[in-house]
Amino acid sequence: MARRDSPLGAVLGPGTHHQGDLTFEGRVRIDGRFTGRLYSEDTLELGAAGHIDGDVDVARAIIAGHVTGTLRVREHLRLESTAVIEGKLDAAALDLQPGAQVTGEVRVRGA
Repeated sequence: MARRDSPLGAVLGPGTHHQGDLTFEGRVRIDGRFTGRLYSEDTLELGAAGHIDGDVDVARAIIAGHVTGTLRVREHLRLESTAVIEGKLDAAALDLQPGAQVTGEVRVRGA
């Protein structure tokens, strides 16, 4: 299950834009725009206004915003009702809420 109990390590707030590579420890929350590659052994939270263009590789994720590119989640992925995924989705376990949209290649391996 995607967790919100680990410490919040970073926040990319509304109206901000980061481009490049990001590796983080602890949870990270993105409510702005991120372009590039993102990696973590912990949890990514993407708010409803958040947008990621690029490659994401994390242990757990809670997605309410828009991801364009590759989203790889090694443990548990939760797609909220406002989530939009365009590209390649690869997850060990998937919790898909009604209203979430996924366009592209989907692979769910099972826990």
